[in-house]
Amino acid sequence: MKMMKKIVALTAALVLVIGTVSTVSAASWKTYFGLNSGWYEGTEAKFSGNASGWTCNILSIGWGGCWGGQISQKKNIVKGKKYTLKCTLSSSAFDKWVYIKIGNETGSQMNLGQWVDCKKGKSVSINKTFTAKYNANSIYFAVGGDFGDRAGVATDKDAKVRYKYAPNKKLDGRLPSDYSAEHKTTIKCTGFSLEEVSASTPSNGGTGNTDTNTGGGNVVNPNNNGTVTPDAGNTVSDPNTTVATGDFEPIVFGAAAVVAAAVIVVFTRRREAE
Repeated sequence: MKMMKKIVALTAALVLVIGTVSTVSAASWKTYFGLNSGWYEGTEAKFSGNASGWTCNILSIGWGGCWGGQISQKKNIVKGKKYTLKCTLSSSAFDKWVYIKIGNETGSQMNLGQWVDCKKGKSVSINKTFTAKYNANSIYFAVGGDFGDRAGVATDKDAKVRYKYAPNKKLDGRLPSDYSAEHKTTIKCTGFSLEEVSASTPSNGGTGNTDTNTGGGNVVNPNNNGTVTPDAGNTVSDPNTTVATGDFEPIVFGAAAVVAAAVIVVFTRRREAE
């Protein structure tokens, strides 16, 4: 009986700690901004994230292509299963293209490749359901300055693929006067979720694809079913920054769980002594 009380106390503490850690992991974002890391062609930005999205304050979009600035999150995508991506994207200061990719960190196979046209001061809501053609581990939002000129660059091997689905070949250089890497804007992602669709739950009313324009931006859907089969690899740089949600709350809650366990054990021992 005495041993059972101790086991129950420690088990309760571990459940609390593990639950807290899982929450942090599920809501963590990794980022790579080239100029911040010393690559002069890349993006310079400040970043903050939480469980439902992120805010990227871009100080310079750069001219090294969309992967010069990227935000990613680990997601376990299983071949053959159906998933729904939801989020709302916006750009504060000028019209900015954002490229979304769901695939592997270093592989050439991806389940979704999509350009989103974020008009200045407007919001674009994404609600897309797709069936995974490949096992994958990540979702990426590429926010770097891309002027449609990275095809053939040795370090940018997926440019040929992604440009196939870009309706505006100039992308961030829509007007001659806009060919500037010094553009500044704040890009926000809110209402983010990427979840497996239950077999018993209809997805998007059975359409398989719904993209909602809530303010003038455009969603470019390459093949109307949310899947893209690339013909080249990609060179998504390994993210070098991790931003987790909750600030110090998970640590506090984890510590509280440990303290709670200690209190329970002490209390148990006192009862045993009595």
